[in-house]
Amino acid sequence: MKTKPITYLAAALALAVAGSSCDHDEIYEPLDFAVRLAPTNTYRVGEPVVFNFEGNADYITFWSGDVGHEYRYRDRTTVAIENIESCELSFGLAQAYGQTDTDTRYCDILVTDQFAGLSGSDATADGALVAAIDDQYTGWTEIPYENLSNRTSLANVPKVNYTYDITPYAGNFCLALHFHHGENQNMRSFAFNNLRITVQFDGYDPAEYTFDDLSFVSYSTIEQHADNPYVHNVSGDGYVKLAGESGSNSAGEIVYQGYNWSNHSYVSDQWLFLQPMALNAISPDTGQSIKGVTDDVKSYSYTYDKPGTYTATFLVGTGNYQGESGIQAYEVTFTVIDPIE
Repeated sequence: MKTKPITYLAAALALAVAGSSCDHDEIYEPLDFAVRLAPTNTYRVGEPVVFNFEGNADYITFWSGDVGHEYRYRDRTTVAIENIESCELSFGLAQAYGQTDTDTRYCDILVTDQFAGLSGSDATADGALVAAIDDQYTGWTEIPYENLSNRTSLANVPKVNYTYDITPYAGNFCLALHFHHGENQNMRSFAFNNLRITVQFDGYDPAEYTFDDLSFVSYSTIEQHADNPYVHNVSGDGYVKLAGESGSNSAGEIVYQGYNWSNHSYVSDQWLFLQPMALNAISPDTGQSIKGVTDDVKSYSYTYDKPGTYTATFLVGTGNYQGESGIQAYEVTFTVIDPIE
């Protein structure tokens, strides 16, 4: 039988619709259901585990008990940070122009889980949040990168690839880039490419976020941008530019276009904030609908691909012209062992 993913709530709704379609309030048939494992089943990896049904259930939803299909996690939307196997931030970075003194740092790369994020529309409130970030970046962690020597063009310099463990910040991850320099200093250009966040949960496929999945808010503290501190992707030097928007720079997904101090009358102090995101978020586990009111299902088989002890759950109910019952859950616990070599 072809099955399809369905949550326990969907099963309940289907049962309610069926019950309301006929006038049978005075008729009620108690649910009679039992599930038993086939006595000859060996319960080995790669071989079907057969579940036999008895009774009058009209609807059956099956939760296999393996990863992603555990009934107990049907409402889970996050996992504990300690259950994350790895959480990594990676990107390629190219630098160009700027001072020849490589001890000068023109971009600080910061991470935290303590930042609420900018609204992107309330300049007064957002300005207060930015101003509260002190010179020591209290509450933030500055992550290292190689401060390269002076180059002449972003288009001609190779990018350096970096990967960082950001697991401690996964509950409310925020990345900030702070572009700044001093008087009489030429501002360096930066191009960030292949920005990626990869989260590995125990037993699940990795969750991966690329630049297109991320949302950023820019904020400039310089007086020239007081009327629009969110300015970005503006033609010319001295602005943050984001890919996918008009005025972006093909050199990278995030580009800060530096400039020659002699051609500008201000000291740059610009920020780019990733909107905070929960990297420990996970989709609720799902079940499969294996029987509807018109189906005749006496048994169901499921093959497990890993050894272990499983608790399979069957969410069942009745809802036909004879009456309807409440939905009830039945569990069967068993052990699947390695196959015979």
